[in-house]
Amino acid sequence: MKKEMKVVPYVLNLAVTAFAADSACPVCSKYHYEEMLLERVLRNELAMEQTLKDIKETDTKIVGSLKKLHDENNKCNIAIEAMERKQIVMEAKLDYSIKIALTNVSESLTNILTESGRSIKDMEGRFALIKGKMYKHT
Repeated sequence: MKKEMKVVPYVLNLAVTAFAADSACPVCSKYHYEEMLLERVLRNELAMEQTLKDIKETDTKIVGSLKKLHDENNKCNIAIEAMERKQIVMEAKLDYSIKIALTNVSESLTNILTESGRSIKDMEGRFALIKGKMYKHT
């Protein structure tokens, strides 16, 4: 009987634990678990679709912006090339103008020196005449 008394508390403890587990944690059926899993999958799918939509919109905006940037880059390159051609033409005109100006200055100086030399000779001649007339009067 003593052996039986030792077994009784063990069996009661096992029964209480089993019943307590049932009431504390409801057991889900297989279908309930699959339904919850399917709901999660659907929520994730909707979130992924929205993310994909957002990514496509962003991609479209980026492609549009890159196209505009490429067009602006081409316009800038065309403008730079036109400015470089104008610079070459302007440098050629400047070189030609400087050459003409130097030629004109050189010719003007030559004319000035020639005319100055004639004027000096003419003045020397007049001075000699005046000097000669002054010696005659004295």
